[in-house]
Amino acid sequence: MTIGQTKRTKIRVVSTLRYASRMLESFVRHKPVLSIAHIYPTFRCNLRCTYCNFPNLKTSELSTDQWLSVIDQLADLGCRRVGVSGGEPLLRQDISAIIARVRARGMYCTLTSNGLLVSKLIDRLSLLNALTLSLDSVGPVNDSVRGEGMFDAVKEAIVAAKGAGLPVKINAVMSAKTAPMLDELLSFIERYDLHLTIGLMRSGAPDLWRDAASIKAEDDEIRKTVERIAGQTKTNPRLLFSEATYRYIAHWDDYSIDRYEVDELKADDPILRDGPRCQAGRYYLNIIPDGTANPCVSTIGRIPGGNVISDGVEGAWRQLHNHKCVACYSPCMVERNYLFSLKLRVVLNFMKRHLARFF
Repeated sequence: MTIGQTKRTKIRVVSTLRYASRMLESFVRHKPVLSIAHIYPTFRCNLRCTYCNFPNLKTSELSTDQWLSVIDQLADLGCRRVGVSGGEPLLRQDISAIIARVRARGMYCTLTSNGLLVSKLIDRLSLLNALTLSLDSVGPVNDSVRGEGMFDAVKEAIVAAKGAGLPVKINAVMSAKTAPMLDELLSFIERYDLHLTIGLMRSGAPDLWRDAASIKAEDDEIRKTVERIAGQTKTNPRLLFSEATYRYIAHWDDYSIDRYEVDELKADDPILRDGPRCQAGRYYLNIIPDGTANPCVSTIGRIPGGNVISDGVEGAWRQLHNHKCVACYSPCMVERNYLFSLKLRVVLNFMKRHLARFF
């Protein structure tokens, strides 16, 4: 390890310990601390994936100066991580300025892309901490869901990002089409020396998820897939989410229902009783292109907070603290909710598999 690497490691450890102390204090005092923000500079996209309707959500977009102000306010609130998503965020001409401001304010920055523009615009991504590429399967199966030629486009993006020294993660969404190809996807991840988060396709909100219901597997098949992924987490260090997350999701009662609000479940329902408290809108939030704040991606148009322009980021965030959503089966949200609920096994898994590689 070089002197520079040693210094960076020490800085990361100290920073992590300070943040862990802050989180523990927040947990003890039951006082939310904004940790993660997902910003959506645009819903525009150059693809039309089967399970995503975001390109059809017509909203205005904040200007560059407005987004930079939002980022400054996030930093002032103590936010630690900003995820840039869409749509396809690389369609914004100012994406490098947005990334640069996040990093200049000392926050970790990731960007999620479909990969089509990555090799062409790789210089604009040089300041990222990590790039997440969407890839649901290998070959024609992936392309049947996401668009013709996308498998090859993602491979090209991986090569470009690695050539630029940019850490790459893959995010896959399991559906009736892609779940049977899980072994092939895992082999691809191994071959390209990558790490993987596996999500489940949501289908309960057609205004958000377009034609997802047309490729939804039967509930029993979804459970088998989830249990299989849970088993894989024990032996495959390339899978970043924890076993606990998938074990919880395997007990979901009806996968055509994306989420539940408090008045929709009895107090002793296992979905409510056995899962983590929803921390969306408290420890993390979404900001969509027109500046509206939501607890998470599944609550767009359902649980709006304020607007970060008219109310300021803090004001918009505080309006989300007492929302009624209590449970969902999205692995990314379940994992995050376990982390912010300080579930020890999930925290240790995060430190071992994710923190060590991508922070």
